[in-house]
Amino acid sequence: MNKDPKKTAAAEVSQPKIMTKPLPEILDELENYIKRVEEAVRLAQSAAKDSRDAADMAKEAGEKAAEAAKKAAEAAVAKVRDEAARAADALRDRIQEVHEHVCNLEDMVKQEAIAVDDSFLALKERHLEQSPFYQSK
Repeated sequence: MNKDPKKTAAAEVSQPKIMTKPLPEILDELENYIKRVEEAVRLAQSAAKDSRDAADMAKEAGEKAAEAAKKAAEAAVAKVRDEAARAADALRDRIQEVHEHVCNLEDMVKQEAIAVDDSFLALKERHLEQSPFYQSK
């Protein structure tokens, strides 16, 4: 037989494990590998469930925050509207008050103008009566 130790060692190295290991040992390794894979799948499924739960909680928290922000904005708008309405009412009242004062002043100016006109007319008549130049002939 032609048994060269170098060729025999090379042949053993290049052979698959199934040809060199006992079948029970391979099956045990395969079973351990399957168990590790199953455990990894369980952990991945658990992590996926946890992440879905966290996403749902984040979504719910976001919706609550959005609703709270909406209510706060609506309250702020209502407050601004109320303040604007009060300011408009106050301004309207002040304008009415000023208008009344202007009307009163207008009446007073007219009365003063009439009084001044009457005074000028009376002064003119008195001047005509007393002036030596305008005496009736």
